[in-house]
Amino acid sequence: MTASPPTGAVIVTGSGSGVGASTAVALAGRGYRVVASVHSLDRVAGLDELVARTGAEVDVAELDVTDEESLPGFVDGVAARHGGLHAIVSSAGVTGVDTFEREDLASYRRTFDVNVFGPVALLKAALPHLRAGGGRFVAVGSVAGALGLPFQEAYCGSKFALEGVLEGFAPVARRLGVAVSIVEPGPLSTDAVRRTDWARLFAEAGPYEKLLRRYFDNAAARGGTLPGLPATQTAADVAAAIVDVLAAEDPPARVQTAADTRALVARKLADADGAAVAELTGAWLDPLPPQAVQ
Repeated sequence: MTASPPTGAVIVTGSGSGVGASTAVALAGRGYRVVASVHSLDRVAGLDELVARTGAEVDVAELDVTDEESLPGFVDGVAARHGGLHAIVSSAGVTGVDTFEREDLASYRRTFDVNVFGPVALLKAALPHLRAGGGRFVAVGSVAGALGLPFQEAYCGSKFALEGVLEGFAPVARRLGVAVSIVEPGPLSTDAVRRTDWARLFAEAGPYEKLLRRYFDNAAARGGTLPGLPATQTAADVAAAIVDVLAAEDPPARVQTAADTRALVARKLADADGAAVAELTGAWLDPLPPQAVQ
């Protein structure tokens, strides 16, 4: 562990609520200079609540990670104000549930813009500063970046893509003095899935309605997760893992935020022909055996 926070700022994207807000406040509590970027200053209720509760000092700034042209200027400005840039925590992201035929390509493009192209563009903009100071880049991925989830194809596809980009670049970056890591939470208690308009989805699901209802019922029967998936975590749990990655002397390229998430990812990586994953995820679409209900 580092003895004290290094010089330079840490930019945490998606800080208005959820994991981003919890991470920004947790890092500030450890003495880091935190720039909490938010998509809109009108949507910071979660961050404001945590700041009021903890007294953390963060610099809140507006940033749209999909506005590629604005990113270099934003990063340069942060570095100038704070004596350099130590790290980026890329937490901004979108998720969603829909049926494959109903979800249009515009939705896919929006998801990839925020979850893939935004983090990649931000890393590109930040690299000169990170190389200069031996900095770090931490992306918030997901177990859905290793395991495809039914009715979340666009989200999973974006997280798979982000994993691939960063896994390919990480060894190159390391040899340039920059540590690139991806943190993989399991299901979160803040997941947008819990705020999904299920009644509308059921009504518009057409031939997928029966399967979608089973998927929903199986998750509801287990308190919001599905058989074989890890238990839900809080945003604070994930933030603690991110803080540990930033503080590590030799940050890992990939880290899961809980033991059961780690076991599931290991199971997927060992599943060469995909049969084990197909059996697991397929069971979520079938009636749940009584003994599996908890």
